[in-house]
Amino acid sequence: MIHRVRASINLNALSHNLRVARQYAGQRKLLAVIKANAYGHGLLPVAEALGEADAFAVTDINEAEELASIHDPASILILQGILDYTDIPRIAESGFQVVIHREEELLWLEQTLDSKSPRTPLTFWLKMNSGMGRLGIQPDRYVTVYQQLKAKPWCADIVAMTHLANANLPNSALNKEQVETFTRFSSEIDDCSSSIAASSALLAGFGEHSEWVRPGIMLYGSSPFPYSEASLRRENLCLQAVMSLQAKIIAIQHCRAGDNVGYCSQFTCPKDMPVGIVSIGYADGYPSNAPNGTPVMVNGIRTTSCGRVSMDMIAVDLSPVPDAELGSEVSLWGDALSLDEVAEHTGIISYNLCCSIAKRVERVYG
Repeated sequence: MIHRVRASINLNALSHNLRVARQYAGQRKLLAVIKANAYGHGLLPVAEALGEADAFAVTDINEAEELASIHDPASILILQGILDYTDIPRIAESGFQVVIHREEELLWLEQTLDSKSPRTPLTFWLKMNSGMGRLGIQPDRYVTVYQQLKAKPWCADIVAMTHLANANLPNSALNKEQVETFTRFSSEIDDCSSSIAASSALLAGFGEHSEWVRPGIMLYGSSPFPYSEASLRRENLCLQAVMSLQAKIIAIQHCRAGDNVGYCSQFTCPKDMPVGIVSIGYADGYPSNAPNGTPVMVNGIRTTSCGRVSMDMIAVDLSPVPDAELGSEVSLWGDALSLDEVAEHTGIISYNLCCSIAKRVERVYG
């Protein structure tokens, strides 16, 4: 029974989605992105379910150290790089892989490791800013920085990487421009593997000649493409929902036509109708801006929200569900109702929705 709110995490679906990613990757190695507490799904349980991945990517040193309790530190990549000078001894001691995306990080490494090398040389991923405009070495400095890093005795290996800004828009000209920029400069580097594709680029076929892929959101059963692209929805990509977010009806109001529901009278009843009050709100991570008409499922039957989202409650139209009663189960997203469809209604991307689930929400793994 659901007490208030429950996030059910389907570990078999995670394993299935990893196999789908493998099919798209072909012979390329697979770096499973489990940053941000595995996109809100739980770092350690997700890592165990994705154990067949070749390596794992987390946000920072703290997540890396947590993951190292169950996985080989040498298989863990820190995506956001060296955030503070004091990260370096911790990285060196454990042997984590780390992304280098600015020249200052190389200077920090030299100041620390030139005088005291790690017990085992480290693997670095050198990021190029090929057009994302966010993190990365500028293309005209990339080969120089690579050569400086490669010459260090504490550097065992380097993976050249970049990130595509518009891969979820496959027809964007920027995708080709970025791939060409990255390929032009990285081709000057000998004996270096490379990585271009995250979920959307992997599914769209960009970066096919690189050696590593970095799937993230697709592992959690969400399509990275706009929901309006029906052929690219999760079911057509053979992805399975991993998180099912559930709550229950805690009250039923029998409203009259013209009655208001919730704060600021966001919803006015167009007819006499039963309204269910559901035990989830924005404090649980449900989007506060969800408009009237956001889809939900009650007892497996599709209906919609009505009224403003409150801290601990939402209201739903029970007209399509005449047998609903106190305690009836409400699914906010899951197998029957795609997280991506809810994202489309709220204007909040699916990544944000699952990452926002609060700590107070019970997580059940199975």
